[in-house]
Amino acid sequence: MDESAWIAAHDKVRALLAKFLPGVPILARELRYSQLISGSPPYDKLSPNERKALADEAFQLILELKPVLFAAAIDKVAHKKEWRYNAIAPNIWALQLIAPRFHKYLVRIDARGIFVMDAEERRKDAKLKELIQSARQQGIVLTSTWNPLLTNTNLPRLIETVICVNSDESPGIQLADFAGHAVWRHFERNQSDRFNQIRPLFDRHMGVEYGLKIWQP
Repeated sequence: MDESAWIAAHDKVRALLAKFLPGVPILARELRYSQLISGSPPYDKLSPNERKALADEAFQLILELKPVLFAAAIDKVAHKKEWRYNAIAPNIWALQLIAPRFHKYLVRIDARGIFVMDAEERRKDAKLKELIQSARQQGIVLTSTWNPLLTNTNLPRLIETVICVNSDESPGIQLADFAGHAVWRHFERNQSDRFNQIRPLFDRHMGVEYGLKIWQP
């Protein structure tokens, strides 16, 4: 997402929250898709129809902003069964799968990029930041003699490491939460309406979808 789209996201998310949560203090307003679906605070005062209307407008905003999406869907049960005690934690493995794809996208468009994540998630697992730091020296791709076509990268197009921000201060993080949860509901719950809405936004080049990696050992 370029700078102009980021500014638009900031303004439109603030307007959206003010529209649907006028009685909620500004600092308590935040887009959280799982809480919206369940009707948890701060959405507990909204009717089901109002919650759906908010979700409709949030996903429409994502479509209007046209971000290029990247995500990894990991079969956790098969992953654990295959690798047992040597299995890489799913969130670490997901970043390891996404980072080189994001980097290739940056090379393709001749740009620089950055990983920004919710500070709440950063407190849960410091290894995400360590992964990017180690990639600077060792590379990010797990190369193998079984697949000689894999190419390693030290991610030179990525600025810094993983940057953590509070989600309530970042409309971009909040919209990413909506997109990420839509992907999760598609694979975990077979509820695909929202996923199908955003599917065209995943990185695609010459007819090949690179933005969505489905991992099964």
